[in-house]
Amino acid sequence: MEQIGRYQILNELGRGAMGVVLRAQDPAIGRVIAIKTIRLTDVTDPEERHRLRERLFREAQAAGVLSHPSIVTIYDIAEERGQACIFMEFVNGPTLEVLMGGPPPDRETFLEIFRQIAAALDYAHRKGIVHRDIKPANIMIAEDGRAKIADFGVAKVVSHEMTQSGTITGTPNYMSPEAVQGLNVDGRADQFSLAVIAYELLTGEKPFAAEQLSTLLYKIVRDNPAAPQRLNPSLGPRVEAVLRQSLSKNPAERYSTCTEFTQQLTEACNCTQAWMPLPRGASQSMPTMAVGRTPFNLPPRPMRESVAVERNPIMRTLVWVLVGIGLLGLVLLGGQKLLFNPVPAESAPEQASAAPRPMPAVVKPSPAGPPVKAAQAPAPRPELPGDSSKDDERQPEPQQTEKAQANNLPAEKAKGAPERSIQVLTDPPGAMVTIDGAISCKTPCMLSLPLGRHVLQSQLTGYRPYPKVFNLPGESDLFLNLAKSAGRLNVTSNPDGAEVAINGEVKTQRTPVTFSLAPGEYQVKVSRDGVPLEFSVEIRDNEIQTRNVKF
Repeated sequence: MEQIGRYQILNELGRGAMGVVLRAQDPAIGRVIAIKTIRLTDVTDPEERHRLRERLFREAQAAGVLSHPSIVTIYDIAEERGQACIFMEFVNGPTLEVLMGGPPPDRETFLEIFRQIAAALDYAHRKGIVHRDIKPANIMIAEDGRAKIADFGVAKVVSHEMTQSGTITGTPNYMSPEAVQGLNVDGRADQFSLAVIAYELLTGEKPFAAEQLSTLLYKIVRDNPAAPQRLNPSLGPRVEAVLRQSLSKNPAERYSTCTEFTQQLTEACNCTQAWMPLPRGASQSMPTMAVGRTPFNLPPRPMRESVAVERNPIMRTLVWVLVGIGLLGLVLLGGQKLLFNPVPAESAPEQASAAPRPMPAVVKPSPAGPPVKAAQAPAPRPELPGDSSKDDERQPEPQQTEKAQANNLPAEKAKGAPERSIQVLTDPPGAMVTIDGAISCKTPCMLSLPLGRHVLQSQLTGYRPYPKVFNLPGESDLFLNLAKSAGRLNVTSNPDGAEVAINGEVKTQRTPVTFSLAPGEYQVKVSRDGVPLEFSVEIRDNEIQTRNVKF
């Protein structure tokens, strides 16, 4: 591809899940621009493709009215060769994601980047436009140091489309809890994402990270990150307070604007003169602060060996003295139990049988007839540990126990906890769904769950896992539209227009072309002017394989 419309293609800048970004030049005025292409042909349903096209054009046109020095300007949008082309300002500089892979920016640059991004976000929010996908890869740093936000409008449509199809584009580490749950979002969702970036730049670690997608989404919705000063001792406690508020699960508890958040963050950082941001992974090699705080209401992490304790013999001696005192306390506690506690239940029956039996009551003969035995009082029952009416009250009722076992929940959790029934459906049916890592059923099925937030994960051979976070009693039925497992194969040739056959089946499309294929190994033959070139390729789910053939 050498030309799109009147624009001459200069080179490729990058590739994404749904298209490529190209650098091009307008021959009429000599201006260099960037062109982002989005493959509409990846959506096989014609009605869905038309809906996506209309919404993409509408959102891009709305974002085109944004005129701010820290927002990448959108010039135009058009459709060509089955793909949407968005013509936008070219920023000659790296993304923040690239910069975060090396040494972190200095303190003033760090704060200036966030001031500029916050001002741009507040400007867009006043226009009624929410970005929805603020992350380091969407923040550009120009040659003059100006920070610019890319993909306004475009990110909103693409993220919505991929969420509807049961997948999530890119990394969800920067998503807000309300976006993860599919709720309505406003500018405070962008503020949450900006606070995640600030946390990562300050500590070198993402506040929410996990190997499994379902675990990551659960952490974003429910868990709170470690206090920043535990990872970066140069930060003060005020930084924790600012980030805690901006990372609140409830949007109403966050700051009213992004600018207010950055102002508070600047003041909090400057409370400590020697503060500095950390590169990624740097916190792993730093000594941990020996503070007895519980960060963000979480149990403290296991402490690494402190350099001060290791090198100071007085501190080492003090630690051993405290350990000795603790062991002595355990010994005294055990002796107290042996001396004063009642006999264990296992030995009580034997002692009860050896106890002297009560003497039968002596009855004098009655003058009117034979002697009549007096009613004997029942033998006193030996008191056994745990054999009291209070213990009887603590026993779960049979119905509650059965209910707990049916739901794979402990009886203590099921007893007295309000529950709600919910129906789980999938298209296609027959998927195995697991909720909170404990409750499983095969769809369609009905489950009874405690009220509150839950994390669901589905598994069906040939289909992608469907992670979902939902609330009870907010949900009545869960319907999951599962997406087939598939990867993409991009085939290009030089020159273009080559014929492609996959596993012996000749395709109608000519190069450059993209195929959506089920995971597996394929034999591909590319032919042009009677010259065939063959190769094999292994397709993995949600991955893109690119092959360039030169004749």
